[in-house]
Amino acid sequence: MKTILLTLAILLSASSTISANELIFGTIFENKGVNALTAQEAMNGAILAVKKFNESSPNLKIKLKCETCTRDPLEIMKTVHNLSKTKGISAAVGIVSEDAALSAAPTFQELQLPFICSGAQLIGLTNSKTPDIFTLAVPDNKIGSDLAKYTISTLQAGHIFLIRSDMKDSTAHQAESFTSEFTAKGGKILSELRITEPNPDLSYIMKAIDAFAPLPQSDSTTTDKGIVASEYSDSDAEIITQQRSSPPEIQQIEAVVILAPARVSAHLLRLMQKKQMAYNVVGGTSFDTVEIKKSIAAWSGTIVFASQASLTREDNLVTLFVKDYAELFGKKPQTGYSALGFDSILLLAEAAEKIGNTSVNIRANLPTIKNFQGVSGNISFTGGSAQKPLYIIQSNAGKISLADEM
Repeated sequence: MKTILLTLAILLSASSTISANELIFGTIFENKGVNALTAQEAMNGAILAVKKFNESSPNLKIKLKCETCTRDPLEIMKTVHNLSKTKGISAAVGIVSEDAALSAAPTFQELQLPFICSGAQLIGLTNSKTPDIFTLAVPDNKIGSDLAKYTISTLQAGHIFLIRSDMKDSTAHQAESFTSEFTAKGGKILSELRITEPNPDLSYIMKAIDAFAPLPQSDSTTTDKGIVASEYSDSDAEIITQQRSSPPEIQQIEAVVILAPARVSAHLLRLMQKKQMAYNVVGGTSFDTVEIKKSIAAWSGTIVFASQASLTREDNLVTLFVKDYAELFGKKPQTGYSALGFDSILLLAEAAEKIGNTSVNIRANLPTIKNFQGVSGNISFTGGSAQKPLYIIQSNAGKISLADEM
């Protein structure tokens, strides 16, 4: 309820008379559909950023126009056009999914409205032909590569069972760079199974994992061999001996790596938990979504996954962000996307300046920002792409902690 009330207040304020000391920004997030809960956290982060900025800035204030959409391309383009019609709007932030970004970014560029893509991790979204498009999240190719380095060097899992998306989505791109880096470092993929549809039958994957379980010694095979009587003094004797073979050698799985959409990954965790599998699990950024958090919390062993922000790292800005978020929305943020929404708004404010055309200022100044201290880490831009840390998060029997900063 607090989210709804605050959003309404911001929307109403954005429609009022604009003064010279106001910045008008917009948000567009996929608050409908499969990413709704995670997108809501990102939008909440943006709303909180406006509140904190306005409390600390006596002269300059931000007003926010919030738009929501599904991942349907036509709806996204229509929503961007609606947002661009907001009186005095100078820039926007938003989008957490790759396919939505591919629809939103070209539309923002066509309208020449500066846009920070807060959460989508698609590489190549910004280039010399798209001066109004900026990206904040660590891209998929680096996520996969960093995960592979952590898996083989720190987790010391050199033999893995890989379950990966083959649907040309964000997790598929992470899987490609993971596989390349992991094998280059000498890692061995014992089996690789690909997800080709959003709601697959996962029973075949469970059977494949079961096949790698160590066989008990009694599962070795025996062969009866008769010894002829002439070999012994008692010509009436018949002796049967048994020759026992060793059980087939099966290499042990040292980690199950799941680079698949959140809904599929959550289902896999539940199935593995039901079978009492105790493998280390490695996941991509789909594990840092609201939809999978219950499955992670229920896992009795260790899970490590990639995140755009660590909400447990020892940093005063992070601690204050989590506290303020909980006070405003009634519960703590669950994902790093909340931090990306927060940082996106403050980056726009940093680049806007008071004097001159705000959109022009943002377009010119964002690429020059260096060492901006955000909740998601130290941020510097190279062209339209932000350079920031990727975090490896560990869940040990449901207890979340920061494992590494890449």
